[in-house]
Amino acid sequence: MRNFLLIAVAVSIFSFVLSSCAPSQGIKDSKYGPDDPSSKIVIEEDLSKRDMIDGYRIKVASVDTEKDALMIEKQIAESVQEPVYVEFIVDKYMIYAGDCQTKDEANLLKDKLTASGFDKIYSVPKKVYKKIPIAQDPAEDTTEPEATAVTAAESFNKVIGYRVQIFAAKEKANAEKIKSMASKEINERIYIVLAEDNLYKVQVGDYLSKIDAEKMKDQIKSLPNYSDAFVQNTYIYYDRSINSGDYYVQIGAFSTKESADEFIAKKLTDLGYTNASVFEDKNLFKVLVGGYKTNLEASEIKEKLKTDGFEGTWIIQK
Repeated sequence: MRNFLLIAVAVSIFSFVLSSCAPSQGIKDSKYGPDDPSSKIVIEEDLSKRDMIDGYRIKVASVDTEKDALMIEKQIAESVQEPVYVEFIVDKYMIYAGDCQTKDEANLLKDKLTASGFDKIYSVPKKVYKKIPIAQDPAEDTTEPEATAVTAAESFNKVIGYRVQIFAAKEKANAEKIKSMASKEINERIYIVLAEDNLYKVQVGDYLSKIDAEKMKDQIKSLPNYSDAFVQNTYIYYDRSINSGDYYVQIGAFSTKESADEFIAKKLTDLGYTNASVFEDKNLFKVLVGGYKTNLEASEIKEKLKTDGFEGTWIIQK
């Protein structure tokens, strides 16, 4: 009852705010294009009921703290765009990558991780989640989009990841109002998700790593009206097309931009790495070389950097 009253009050407040605002693009017209999966109602799938089969995951690391585990999770997700799993066993955090259905698939993922700078890794037989294909989005629209699960264009992968939930309501119209308002303040895909309990949930983003989802949650909670935002583990749509041609080799990270610029000037420019740049992320200034069209091109530069004395580099996509 208390949750219902809170929802009712929140809807009333949001409705008052919306009455003085110009109408937004709404759920039918997405700024991300006609194939954007967030332009339709998404049917929530219970992750606890996922089909599991015999397969393989790649054991990448074992660390002492959750913070270190989440940082490695982010590095893996950025490098290979695969789901990452963190398991706490006895006193260690074990980090695994992928849901490989076959040994060949596991070997391919292992090669990609090795090329991205992860060493001493190996495949482990495990129960893995069966992959879900994405069908081509039908040309015709439906008047009741919640009747069937949303589909997306072939440029999307459906994988396990994270979103930030900002609202839930019994009425679809209320969820649409919140999505409309949130789209003015939050520059991410915003979904309306129909759950099994017939609640319409408003969720933000498609994040492969939990640390990125937590970062967005903190940004959203700093806005008015979203103080109850939380991270939700769910299926997401990873847009492969947005990262095409954006492969970089990360060489180091510095606490100040001046230090990063000095590193480039003294260590990289004279060696011919004229495409080095500084990228700010979470109060760190990362030195990147790139971007390259393919992972293979980046891998070749990574090997060249190694011969030039730069150890511990890895490949990321931005």
